[in-house]
Amino acid sequence: MEQKRIKIKDKTFELTIPESEILSAIKKLANELRKDYSDLDPIFVTVLSGAFIFASDILRLVDFPCQLAFTKLKSYEGAATTGNITEELPVTLDVTGRHIIILEDIVETGLSMQFLVSKLREHNPASVNICTLSFKPEKCKVEGLPVKYVGMTLPEAFIVGYGLDYDQYGRELRDIYSLVNDR
Repeated sequence: MEQKRIKIKDKTFELTIPESEILSAIKKLANELRKDYSDLDPIFVTVLSGAFIFASDILRLVDFPCQLAFTKLKSYEGAATTGNITEELPVTLDVTGRHIIILEDIVETGLSMQFLVSKLREHNPASVNICTLSFKPEKCKVEGLPVKYVGMTLPEAFIVGYGLDYDQYGRELRDIYSLVNDR
């Protein structure tokens, strides 16, 4: 049962996107990926920890040969980005000559994705594209970022749920919640 308001640690969040809308967006993305990659044997690179739920749901909907790899980047502390990106877990599959689809929970500034795309391109893949559950275009600082597949565009607010977290809490929520401005 969805809750209209929740509290995580010291912050209050309100329901913004119910699970039914999230799953509908994922089905649309899976259809687009099926159309573009069904005969290309791509590698899906899932960005941990936030995109694991999104990746699980979308990969169960694609019905073509593919491989799965994981990476972990760090750029957040609590509710704020540090602007400094570190790679905590590199992709270990050989991506040379392969079509790569990065599965990400949210693209905001684009700096983490720019970092990852650059790292992957060092290994000469056939292509690199980003498939994100959510995108905040007004916050994106990177032009030309290959964000080809977008499930939903989100408002400026800080969000949690469906893999997205606040200080490592809230990932398990089935819906997406926005931070309430507690003044």
